[in-house]
Amino acid sequence: MKNSSSFYLRTFFLCVFSLLILQNHSIAQSESDFTFQGVKISIPENIQSVNFQDLSTQSGYNNSIYAWMQFNEIPNQEQQDAIKNGGIEFIDYIAKGTYLVRFSATISRELLLSNNVKGIIPVHQEVKIESNIRIGSLNPWAIEGQNAKLNVVMFEGVDMDEISSLLQSSGVEILTRFPGHQILEVSIPISRINSLGDFTFVKWVEEITAPSIKEDTKGKSLHRSNGLDTQTSTGRQYTGENIGVLVRDDGIVGPHIDFEGRLDNSTATGTGQTHGDGVAGILTGAGNLDPSMRGMAAGANVFVSNYASSFLDAATTDRINNGTVQITNSSYGNGCNDGYTTTTVNVDNQIFNNPTVLHVFSCGNSGTSNCDYGAGSGWGNITGGHKQGKNVIATANLYFDGSLVNSSSRGPAYDGRIKPDIAANGVQMSTDEDNDYLQFGGTSGASPGIAGVSAQLYQAYSEANGGTLPPSALIKATLLNTTNDAGNVGPDYKFGWGIVNGLRAGMLIEDGRHLTSTVSQGNLNSHSISVPAGTKQVRFMLYWMDPAATNGASIALINDLDLVVSDPIATTYLPWILNPAPNATTLDLPATNGADHLNNMEQVVINNPIAGTYTIDVSGFAVPMGPQDYFVVYEIITEEITVTYPNRGEHFVPGEQESIHWDAPESTGTFTLEYSDNNGGSWNAITSVASELRTYEWTVPTNVTGTALLRVTRGGVSDDSDSTFSIAPLVIGQTITKVCPTEVTFFWNATPGADSYDVYVLGTQYMEIVGNSASTTYIHTITDPNASIWYAMVAKNSTSGWESRRTIASYYDGGLLNCAFATDVELASINSNANFLSICNTGDAFPEISILNAGLSPISNFPVTYEITGQTLVTETYAGTITPGQQVNYTFTTPLSVAISGNYTLTCTADIPGDLYAGNNEQTLDLYVQATATATPFMEDFQAAGFMPSVWSINNPDNDYTWEEVTVTGPNGAGTDAAFVNNYSYNAAGEEDYFETEIFSIAGGMALLSFDLAKVQYSNLDDSLAVQISGDCGVAWTTIYAKGGATLETAGSSTGNWSPSSANDWRNEVIDISSFLGQNVMFRFININGYGNSTFIDNINVTSDLSIGENDQVHFSIFPNPTGGTATLSVSNELGGNARIVITNQVGQTVQVMQTDAFLNNQTTIDLTKYQRGIYFVTVYTDGLSTTKRIIKN
Repeated sequence: MKNSSSFYLRTFFLCVFSLLILQNHSIAQSESDFTFQGVKISIPENIQSVNFQDLSTQSGYNNSIYAWMQFNEIPNQEQQDAIKNGGIEFIDYIAKGTYLVRFSATISRELLLSNNVKGIIPVHQEVKIESNIRIGSLNPWAIEGQNAKLNVVMFEGVDMDEISSLLQSSGVEILTRFPGHQILEVSIPISRINSLGDFTFVKWVEEITAPSIKEDTKGKSLHRSNGLDTQTSTGRQYTGENIGVLVRDDGIVGPHIDFEGRLDNSTATGTGQTHGDGVAGILTGAGNLDPSMRGMAAGANVFVSNYASSFLDAATTDRINNGTVQITNSSYGNGCNDGYTTTTVNVDNQIFNNPTVLHVFSCGNSGTSNCDYGAGSGWGNITGGHKQGKNVIATANLYFDGSLVNSSSRGPAYDGRIKPDIAANGVQMSTDEDNDYLQFGGTSGASPGIAGVSAQLYQAYSEANGGTLPPSALIKATLLNTTNDAGNVGPDYKFGWGIVNGLRAGMLIEDGRHLTSTVSQGNLNSHSISVPAGTKQVRFMLYWMDPAATNGASIALINDLDLVVSDPIATTYLPWILNPAPNATTLDLPATNGADHLNNMEQVVINNPIAGTYTIDVSGFAVPMGPQDYFVVYEIITEEITVTYPNRGEHFVPGEQESIHWDAPESTGTFTLEYSDNNGGSWNAITSVASELRTYEWTVPTNVTGTALLRVTRGGVSDDSDSTFSIAPLVIGQTITKVCPTEVTFFWNATPGADSYDVYVLGTQYMEIVGNSASTTYIHTITDPNASIWYAMVAKNSTSGWESRRTIASYYDGGLLNCAFATDVELASINSNANFLSICNTGDAFPEISILNAGLSPISNFPVTYEITGQTLVTETYAGTITPGQQVNYTFTTPLSVAISGNYTLTCTADIPGDLYAGNNEQTLDLYVQATATATPFMEDFQAAGFMPSVWSINNPDNDYTWEEVTVTGPNGAGTDAAFVNNYSYNAAGEEDYFETEIFSIAGGMALLSFDLAKVQYSNLDDSLAVQISGDCGVAWTTIYAKGGATLETAGSSTGNWSPSSANDWRNEVIDISSFLGQNVMFRFININGYGNSTFIDNINVTSDLSIGENDQVHFSIFPNPTGGTATLSVSNELGGNARIVITNQVGQTVQVMQTDAFLNNQTTIDLTKYQRGIYFVTVYTDGLSTTKRIIKN
């Protein structure tokens, strides 16, 4: 979808801009060739001769040409702006002054020549296909028989429905669509892989991520987060409880019971998006709906806000400053290989000034891009200045088995520092809206994994330190120093410091294996740490929270500390270092040892260390902003092998696949995997795997047991699960068979071998056991039979000690079920709608209700009542007879009227003597009654109560994107609350969403409706806006305004998700509604979707009752009208000496007063420059006479 492509457009614009500052060198002819995905690219100097129509045929789709455009030198900003304004879109920067661009065949050749464009070539087939699969080299999971399973990425602006049909008609099988993204998962014969590049709408083809794998559970076990949250009475239970996490993403998260009682959406706007839902689920989903979907920090308090790239939004700053939030997650990119930007300064400062705050970011999905670090494609492509921060964490993206996803962005940071910092699984299932789950992936999914593990560590530290929160510097150091090494030995620019190991990190915190001190310029501190005998590996890491560097700093490090470690026999060890020289080969080399003057963390690793006391020397090599606090954390690894999953209390299901995980130092020799189903009494072989692997996909055996163990062996050394786990079938057939006023009855099918069952019901935050049954039914006491219920079951065998996994929760919407009483009258509904008391209802209003006989006996002659707020109770008698199960309507005979506009509650009841259940005797209806028309002039700026006013209404036919409130830069250049529709993300061409106003009274000589509009379209995708008026309370509507395409635009077009950023982005629209004078009218604002871009409306004004007409008492004229700011008022010479001029706005406020002595030759200047655009009224008073005329400021 265009969201994804516009993201890359933004990132490469920013990338090119930042690099122009550093490097605006000429590209010589001999240096202009380059290689992309193994293909040598040579672009000729052909602007004078290139045929755009031929280019459109070769590399165009839907009136757009996608091509590679090369400049003679990297264009300066003026040239970039000229190219963009001339209709060319930069999509990606490739290499050697070459861009992937989009434009139409009508582009000006002179535009290209005058801006130093050298040549243009079509995007050839071979450069669209990842080099390995282009030659048929596929990983096993991407092969299915003779077919390859691939991800196909489309260009932005491409209609995914249309191209899906085209691909299918060409023999390509669509496996998966990813709503909101320009990507398809497909299956195609291996022999035809390269043919995908022939489709002009295809941008990129790579092999599929591992399919049909429960990536959610695998992610948790890969991170060793399961070891911190065992969900057993004897294991660790770090869920992030009492830790605040902030999901800075795309809007409101949920609803979803996995966040029950822990979710705060108060600072988020926008529904229908799923990116933030996926992030939140990985970070802190509780697995209430499906226990296998449990996230990392299932007990954390979850706050949600919309992503703001400045990191200065109130939702973020208020919460980190007041301590509500400790950890933020932002899975967004801004730019590519940015330098030390203002945003970098902001995030580093926020952590430095709030030491318990930790920002966690994705590192980006631009791993194959060339962002001009200097080493070509594939290096130095971390996306966004905030990720370049020294005190933050940027996360690489892994598959569940720990292998790197090719799209994961690589380091170094712009100045050679190690980035990414750490790696985590980012391809897994996560929460979706409305109690569902979705496939989620990218570094967007890896980042919340790290944020969630961090929340678990915060809780571990807090519990070990009397409730004190940890410094984020300690948590980051702990995470980095306890990773599972991956990629090259030591740190590298792909995995950072390695794959997160939450269990080891938690043990380090629990054991207190850290120290802190302070060092100043030129000083040396020495610390002693004891290393026991039998240690396989020891790691020492020095870490300090460095002060923010200045904006644009060439080197980010301010305070430079050095680490030297000496063993008991005085052998010295220096930390790991990488060579950041911009050379692809050099950047991929393993780490060596030496002095590090780039990073604010340094690590010494010693394998098979001798036992004794080690000296840790920390020196202030350069500390210009001292003194500098620092931490030293140390990891002592004594185990040869450690089984991490399954390890204690897990619940496996026969026949399902589970990912076995274990830790072990690098060594030769295969691993032997075995399991026991009798607590180690005997062992069954699983398989043997290569020495480099630490995970295996195991098909769970069918033998049911509660005493299962896993064993991993290498070279005579082995490790077992710390405690037993269960293998048992799931309960099936769960349902609710009866609901009565005080109890609910659950039923399920018998599970073979089970002797009892635990029954779970959703509590305030989690699924909780409410009882145990030895049969297949359970009766649970309730207090409200109309309340909804989420419920689930677990089968158990006390003799064998096994427990099944909890079932996926089922939902009951509430209400009595199969529960009958001898006498029971139910007031089923109030049939009167919310408008039956409005000004539009000119006759008497009589409430209508529906009555149901829910009992077993006929009922008759019983009282029914209604009461509206502030009025006397009305009681009448239903005199008829209602048989059991019969439902009838009853209309009260006593009329109801309301004289004052406002909010009211109508309460209706039905009761009968001997009624055995009173819980269904009453219904209420909340309504706003507009008893009289609203007087004009009227202005609604959405500032007091926001959008939408309580008396207005929204119609959202498809329950998708619709009108909502947003805070943006307004028509006066300041922040404002406005109404908007996110047409950028809303792909529903022709769908109409509208809001209706209250009813207004308009009278006098003229009447106007005006509003401020901000709007851009998306390239060739156009939305429309219509305004209608009704003079008969909405029975009939007349269109008084209709615009679309360029006519509707106020600020051109944009392929990004646009919002107004200045007053110039707005236009005031004025509509004459004088033909409706003397009527009561209401208005309807209709957004007509074209999948274009966002539409914003503010300051809706209705004016009338003005003495403006032909019978002027005072003669004057105003010109020009409309005006951009100033206008001339010319008066006749008959004005008396006491004449004055008063200028008012649409709501009658006086903004300017002028006396006649300001006139020169019967003229004066009216200056509206400092006032916002809109309608103003100029009244000239003289000798008891006056005349008012209108002036419009654009």
